[in-house]
Amino acid sequence: MRFVLGPARRPGSLGVAFCLLTISPELHADVIYLNNGNVMVVEKAWEEGGEIRYRRAQEVYSLPKSSVRKIQEQKPTQPPSTLPRKYGIAVEEGNDSFPKPAAVVGSSKPVSREVLTRLRENVKADPTDAYAKSELVQALNSMASLQSTQGDLPSAQASLEEALHLDKRNPVSLSNLAIVNFRQGDYRAAEDLLLTCLEVDPNNQTIHYLLGEAYYAQDKISQAISQWNVALRLGPNKSISERLEKASQEAGTHSELGVLQSAHFILRYDRMVSDYQLGQQILTTLENLYRQLSSELTSRPPATVAVVLYPNQTYFDITQAPSWTGALFDGKIRVPTKGLSSITPELTATLTHELTHSFIASLPGRGCPSWFNEGIAQFQEGKSASSYQKWLVQLQKENRLVPLSSLKGPFVGLSSEAAGLAYIEGLSAVEYLVSQFGRSAIKNIFDLMAQNHNFESAFKTALRQNVAAFELSWQQSMKQ
Repeated sequence: MRFVLGPARRPGSLGVAFCLLTISPELHADVIYLNNGNVMVVEKAWEEGGEIRYRRAQEVYSLPKSSVRKIQEQKPTQPPSTLPRKYGIAVEEGNDSFPKPAAVVGSSKPVSREVLTRLRENVKADPTDAYAKSELVQALNSMASLQSTQGDLPSAQASLEEALHLDKRNPVSLSNLAIVNFRQGDYRAAEDLLLTCLEVDPNNQTIHYLLGEAYYAQDKISQAISQWNVALRLGPNKSISERLEKASQEAGTHSELGVLQSAHFILRYDRMVSDYQLGQQILTTLENLYRQLSSELTSRPPATVAVVLYPNQTYFDITQAPSWTGALFDGKIRVPTKGLSSITPELTATLTHELTHSFIASLPGRGCPSWFNEGIAQFQEGKSASSYQKWLVQLQKENRLVPLSSLKGPFVGLSSEAAGLAYIEGLSAVEYLVSQFGRSAIKNIFDLMAQNHNFESAFKTALRQNVAAFELSWQQSMKQ
């Protein structure tokens, strides 16, 4: 319930976030080494009919035998008796087949600050020159596109606001500014801009889709459903249909939950067992955690985070998560509360963990691997891998630690046994990073990701070594 993980996606399906509740007495997995250098950790792998077949999450997949260098069986290993019993996974939902609020659309022409200065002078010289205004608006959108690519969303916002000052109903500027606000987590501002955009261009499917996303992020489920229904009447789209189906499953339940809002959070809670006063206490806890993480992780946190505290069975009905889950992050923080009547240390730890993932997910720079994402989340809630050090040393001596390179993505495909080891490895690696480079190194990495560096680039720049060199150093430290 306390542990959450970065982007994970099962082959051929949208990712869903889960939280492991149990772990078997033994850890077991097979490792498939591919000819291209990649490594896959699976529950079981075998050769059959000229193919390599493997099992993940109770499903069987296959690979061409020619693509596999070798299969290594990981023998069962007895973990420490104190191995924690609760884990979590968080993944971002989405589908690359449909435009997402991820990039500003602008002119393909390069724009310099000198060009912008000249165009501003043209408008100043003759404010009635419509062509001069149009040129400047287009240039400002192009500059915003560059600024967005660099991760400088506040500057992109300023450029687009200047463009809208010149032409208040320009649909390109409106939609681009909405996208920038969405990326910064200011969903209400994005909503207002998109509504204005629809007044200008009411039959734009993309705008209806984005407006639905802005509503959904604010947990305005019925409004999101309405917009996505309109979008589908303008043409079929698989991604919108999937979003609509998910929202429809939530609609009835969310309307029965209490709702409260603070500066940075929209909270839905089970008012049958949690009263208004407790809801306010939870919001206060969340705001305190928000300030803490803003100081420790990144000064560019999401502006708004939706948190849904479900009655237990309702959580499973809505998320369709396996019975061994206990918390979920899929753009919203979702937690089963078991009749919550007070703020417990367990709830605070869970919220810390999930909110950490919300912060990481909001950064423009992508590619944060699961081992780091999960390790940071555990570290932030005060967990330590020190009690498992002897066990990790034993695995390292036997060459049975899972390479970090194979823990970049889907933990959801691992068995609970293999995931148990993955979580502990991630936490141990993060603790080693802090011991060698200081806690500020984490913030340095995320500050670079806030400037749109991907994880690998941010990691290498902040630590002056790549992940492979870091992993070697981490493993060598176990021998000392």
